[in-house]
Amino acid sequence: MTTVSAIANASKGELLCITYEIFLYNIKEALNETEDKRAEYVNKAIDVIKTLAEDLDFEIPITQELFRLYVYVQGVLVQHKVTDENLEHVYEIIDKLYQGFLEIAHSGTEQAAPSMKNTEAIYAGLTYGKSDLNELVIGDKNRGFKA
Repeated sequence: MTTVSAIANASKGELLCITYEIFLYNIKEALNETEDKRAEYVNKAIDVIKTLAEDLDFEIPITQELFRLYVYVQGVLVQHKVTDENLEHVYEIIDKLYQGFLEIAHSGTEQAAPSMKNTEAIYAGLTYGKSDLNELVIGDKNRGFKA
């Protein structure tokens, strides 16, 4: 499960991996559903692929190859008859990309600062008495916006 904190503290490489995880989750769910509900998860996966394709920086040479892969995967998903075999095929393609980018994101080459700056730091905890439970939240007045 991806949390808001994980996204707020993620580097650019980690954000890409989270996006791949969302795609893979939707394909996995589509494989487990009946044909009636499968379309919902396939459409979500198509939206993720569109987002990945739109965010490519074409000044980097490898992005043209990534774009071709994304177009291919989207074409397979857009077909009116999406079979388990096709879904497994696109899952394998994106999973290989995911594994590669995950390795890069966690190696020393991409240990960048979080992509979101000035995010709120929240410290939370629970205190309890004999008959009650209280939540304690200590937050910062900085909500991530600085003028």
